[in-house]
Amino acid sequence: MKLIKGEIISNIKMGEDLFKMTIFSPYIIKNSIPGQFINIKCSSRNTIDPILRRPFSIHDVEPDFKVFSILYISRGIGTELLSKLSAGDIVDFAGPLGNGIDTSEIENKKFLLIGGGIGVAPLYFLAKKLVSEGKEIFFAAGFKNNNFILFEKMLQSLKINYEIYSEDGMHGKKGLVTDFIYERINDFKDYGIVCCGPVQMYKVLQNIFLLRNINAKALFEEIMACGIGVCKGCVMKFKNDREGYEYRSVCKDGPVFNLTEAIFD
Repeated sequence: MKLIKGEIISNIKMGEDLFKMTIFSPYIIKNSIPGQFINIKCSSRNTIDPILRRPFSIHDVEPDFKVFSILYISRGIGTELLSKLSAGDIVDFAGPLGNGIDTSEIENKKFLLIGGGIGVAPLYFLAKKLVSEGKEIFFAAGFKNNNFILFEKMLQSLKINYEIYSEDGMHGKKGLVTDFIYERINDFKDYGIVCCGPVQMYKVLQNIFLLRNINAKALFEEIMACGIGVCKGCVMKFKNDREGYEYRSVCKDGPVFNLTEAIFD
């Protein structure tokens, strides 16, 4: 990890409040793996507000062009400032941060990736990496509406099997992606499972997996301050080997954890 300044190649609006920012950075291309993130300084040169950096998962990498992308929703002062940046502007960020998923250490030949909302962002990077290694992928995604409709084109470019659900039925099938997993989980018994999404989705998936003794990796998101495990502002509770629990920092110990070990109070 190091502090980096990178030039914005593009900052495209993908949906109502959804943006994809592409940044030039040979260092990130060389040193990042799926599941890792960067911490961006969102404040302008003349202000310090917001004072804290904002974490964004690495969404895609394009080694031939030495660029990587983040997918983000404009929902606060930090992301609103990011959405106003243009090609040629310089962003200040730290990365890559966190412990990602080293696909070379995974024995599975088939993978089920489950994304909810903006949680699909890091899973695309993972899917692309697994496809390049000849793995079979099934991607299940759930959204509230059609805000992520252009994301489907990215999935199509990978030439993988996928299902998309939206709560209002405006994108894909109407319903919840968790219902799809509940109904079809027996079809994915020999798959490695990785998911990323909101806490409510995690709670439902955890119940499904615990009942069937299935392990699944999850990429967690918490409010972060430092991004390196010093401030302890992003700790979560997890079961440990002593039949008790312990607190782990999402930024340093994660963001990838075993979903069945998470304790949701």
